[in-house]
This record gives sequence, structure tokens and C-alpha cells, in this order.
Amino acid sequence: MNKDKTKQSKTNEWFIENGYTDPMEIIDHNGNLDLPEAFIQIFVAYNQHNIAEGKAWDRWPEWELCLTSMNDDLHFEDKEQDTPEEIAEREHWLAAMQFMHDSDKISIEGYTITIKGNFGNTFSFDFALATQGWGAPGTFAEHKKILEADSLKPKAWMWAPRQYESKYQIGHSLGPFWVCPEHVPIHGGDSTIHTSDVTFCIDGLKGNYPSNLLSLMQLCIDDRHIWAMQFANDIYQQIRIEWWEENWPSGRPEDFEYQYSKKEFNSIKDGWKTEANKKIKQMVIENEEE
Repeated sequence: MNKDKTKQSKTNEWFIENGYTDPMEIIDHNGNLDLPEAFIQIFVAYNQHNIAEGKAWDRWPEWELCLTSMNDDLHFEDKEQDTPEEIAEREHWLAAMQFMHDSDKISIEGYTITIKGNFGNTFSFDFALATQGWGAPGTFAEHKKILEADSLKPKAWMWAPRQYESKYQIGHSLGPFWVCPEHVPIHGGDSTIHTSDVTFCIDGLKGNYPSNLLSLMQLCIDDRHIWAMQFANDIYQQIRIEWWEENWPSGRPEDFEYQYSKKEFNSIKDGWKTEANKKIKQMVIENEEE
């Protein structure tokens, strides 16, 4: 019997006959399956045999995913119609869920996922399945209430989805105006200047949602590169603010869009990035000389 047929044959009865729990008894079908812990349990229910044998999760869940905010196109496998992108995204979901289930660095409360980094710092963010992202801890429950309220309004299909204001924000344990931890290469021990918030933004990851989620969790656990990224952003913000103070000390004028063409202003922003990279390279040189 080939692998695909074996996977398809694992019905609920198969689990019971082989000493596992009926997936129907593991999944809370009347609960909020968008909560990360409940969402993970959907995948746990159908991968009990893989967990017991210490294998990679490869069994895609059944109809329960229809009760979540997951992308509709992913709910059911269709080997004749599925695109390579859909197949890859399912594999990434399986990998991300197994990682969250297995890692002793990860804890969950409500929508909030908290991660303990390898060097003792903690990071936290809300699992935001409905918006295909993450957000500042403690913010998504309220946003979901807004989405649910909007859906009850007349002609709800005409309402644009409310934007999640905290999307891509990550909470961290160092607080505002933090000092870069000593274990971080190059920037360790240096103080930030423009990081007044207790969160920072992590976006621009190039994969699909589950692969980005997995990368984010691994980035937090590593607890080195994430600080270097944010310190580099602090340097960029410093250069950006200095430019504004030099060129527009009284603040942005109302007719600012007429002061520069789009091409000119994009060139200015590219200049900020270039200057920030020069500063970082200089710090690397100085660090190597010490």
C-alpha cells in the first residue's frame, strides 16, 4: 500500500482500532478554534500516531478546519486540483503546529503566545489567524470582537474588514529605550534612542503565513538576530528623524506632497537606508578592531 493511500485510510475508526483517541473527542467543536491552543489540537488529533512514534506530522486534518478562519482553499486536500503553493502551505502548517506543540520554549494563554529566548529574554504576540498575521500581546481578542460585530451589520459584505492596528507587533521583555543585550554581536551593550514602545514590528517575511509564523518563533528563540534587526531599525529611525529636523524643523507642511515628487522622496528614503547601513558597517569595523 503506498504512502498516500495509507494516509487516506486513517479514518476516525482507524485511530480507535489502533489504540488512539477518536479525533472527535480531542477537538472542542463548540469552542473557539481560532485560539492557538485549540487550533493546535486539531492537528494533534489527526497526528497522534506520529506523536507516539516521534515522526514528523504528515496527516492533514479533516472538516474541522472549516470551523476556523484558515484560508478556505486549504481546508480539504484535492490532489487533482491543489496548486503547489497550497500543498506547500499545508506542509508549513503541519511543521509550525508540530513546532509549537513540541517546543518547551513556548507557552500559550488565550490568543497570546509567549516565547522564552535562549538567553532568557521573552517575546510575546497574539496569534491572529483571521488576519493572517500576529499582533501585540493582548490585542487580538478585542479586534476579533470588532470583526464579529461588523459581520452582523446589514449588508456586511459591503463593509471593508477593519484593519488590525497592532498587526505585526511583537512584545518583548526589555521595555522601551532598551539596551541591546550583551550576547548580541556588534550591538551588544549599546543603547537605543528611538525605541519608545514596548513592542517592535516584525514584517516583510517572504513566505506564506505558517512558514512566516515558524520563522518568527525560531527568531525569538534564537534571541540574537532579532535584537540586531531592531537595533538596525533604531539607527535608521535616528537618521530619518535627523533628516526631518534638518529639512523641516517646524514639522511636515500641509503641502508636503508638492515639495517632492514620488521619485525624489523615494530617493531620499533610500538615502536613509544607505546611511544606516554605513553606520552599521562602521560599528562592525570598530567591533573587530577592539
